[in-house]
Amino acid sequence: MRRLLVFPLMLGMLLAGAVVPAMAQDTLKIGAPQPMTGPDAPFGDKFKKAYGMAVEEINAKGGVNGKKIEVIIDDHQAKNAMAATVAEKLITQSKVLVLTGGRASGQAVEIASVAQRLKTPYVVDHPSADIITAKGFEWVFRNNPTGSIYPQAFNKFISEVPGAMPKSAAVVYDNSVFGKTISNSAMTFLKSKNVPIVNDEAYPVNSLDFKPVMTKVKSNNPDYLLMVAVATTDAILLTKHAKEIGVAPRAFVGFGGGFGVEDFAKELGPQSQNVFSSAAWSGNPNDPTVKEFYKKFHDKYGIWPKEHEVEGYAIVYVIADAMRRAQLTGNVDADREAIRHLGEDPRVLFPVVTDGAEAIVSTYRLFAPAPHAELLIDRLGYVRAIAKSRGQAEDMEPLLAQIQELNQERVPVEAPPDEHVH
Repeated sequence: MRRLLVFPLMLGMLLAGAVVPAMAQDTLKIGAPQPMTGPDAPFGDKFKKAYGMAVEEINAKGGVNGKKIEVIIDDHQAKNAMAATVAEKLITQSKVLVLTGGRASGQAVEIASVAQRLKTPYVVDHPSADIITAKGFEWVFRNNPTGSIYPQAFNKFISEVPGAMPKSAAVVYDNSVFGKTISNSAMTFLKSKNVPIVNDEAYPVNSLDFKPVMTKVKSNNPDYLLMVAVATTDAILLTKHAKEIGVAPRAFVGFGGGFGVEDFAKELGPQSQNVFSSAAWSGNPNDPTVKEFYKKFHDKYGIWPKEHEVEGYAIVYVIADAMRRAQLTGNVDADREAIRHLGEDPRVLFPVVTDGAEAIVSTYRLFAPAPHAELLIDRLGYVRAIAKSRGQAEDMEPLLAQIQELNQERVPVEAPPDEHVH
């Protein structure tokens, strides 16, 4: 299984300016292909703000081992082929030590291939498709949830809230890697709960007219309408056209992407009512540290940060920490290799036990004294629960009960597609 993290997660510290480059020889460079023009430019601007605030904070405290850091953003215009070109330029011409960014999963897949070929660490901040980190590339890592995890909040809601389970569902999604990953995960879960999927509709990214597909949806009168859109304009038009022709489910449910930006509500106004989004966690707003970050970001930029800003901000701190610990020499190739090798640090432990509930619990006892995370995975390879431990002694009985319950399940779940990570 592919490592999910290169470096110790710093999301708990969550938390940091505009990019003010110093002299090239005095800076440690991070490359970030992002869409700064075209339909996805609002996303690029989110990451620019997030990277910038983190860079300002780190440099104000002395940088990394006395050197300033900078994030070099290059525009890929939300085009997959351009993302590959931009990534190669950042590596070969700008001599960045690490890549991040990408924005959409299709672009991240291209960046990952370039990073692997040119032996440069790529630490994914936001692109979520499982396949990005499922190819066994030793130069590619992530610090964010995978796409198959996005629907978990929705799954939890409909499972635990009385009366929330859909009687039927229509699923409309773009044909990007992001759209296919999330829609497959959502539909697999719904089918496991015997919820009829009355529409399974894919569409090209940046479509202009959704009335034909929404006419098909309306004819089946779904209880829930699930929509996946990597592009903001698609999310807006999907919702607008559905409501204009009278599609009236109990709930419209989006899954991040275009549904997770401020422009969605601004453009739709009252039509955005009764539209929910299940996506990546962006911090408990009641946590004092998160509150401080939110206020700091809002004071600086006049907007409240969401998943994109949180991920962009956190990734700069993660990469800066890696640079600090990698004992950099000034030789670009050697320094890239040193950063990559942090992912092989023996502190990153990933035991996999499949021999039964008692064996799993016994193995768990070995690792319980140290801070760690547990992933409970079903027989088809789907993550069913994620829990974190701070290393305190804990009661094993709840874990044992969860495993035994999972072993007793008999549900008609479809096998994962070839791209699914098990």
